[in-house]
Amino acid sequence: MQSKISVILAACLLFCISSRGAATGCALENIVVTQADTSDWAHGQPVYAVTVENTCDCPQSHIMLECDGFKTTLEMDPSKFKYNGDSKLCLVNNGEPVVQGQDVNFRYAWSPKFLLPPANSTLAC
Repeated sequence: MQSKISVILAACLLFCISSRGAATGCALENIVVTQADTSDWAHGQPVYAVTVENTCDCPQSHIMLECDGFKTTLEMDPSKFKYNGDSKLCLVNNGEPVVQGQDVNFRYAWSPKFLLPPANSTLAC
C-alpha cells in the first residue's frame, strides 16, 4: 500500500514539473495573427478577416498588436480590437486573456492590408 502511494505521489510530482516546463516555453511568439481576404468589399475597400490565436497552453492577456496608422471603413467591436488613433499599438480582446482554442476574430476593410504583428502580452500561467 505504501509503495502505491509513493508511486502516485511521484507521478503527480512528475506531472506538475512537466506541466510547469511546458508553460515556461510560452512567449509572445505563441500569439499568431492570421488574415484572410474575404472577397467582400466595404465602402470601396477590401475586407479582411483577422484571427488572433494563442498556441500556448497558458492564457495570455493584455495582447497588443503593432497597428501604426490603422484605418478601416468598417465599424469594429472595440472589445475585440481597439485602436486609439494616436498610438502605434492596438489592444486585443479588451485586455482579457486569450486561451488556446478560443481565438479572437474581427474584420476590417482597408487597402493595403495591415500586418498587425504581436508587440506585447502578459503570460497568465
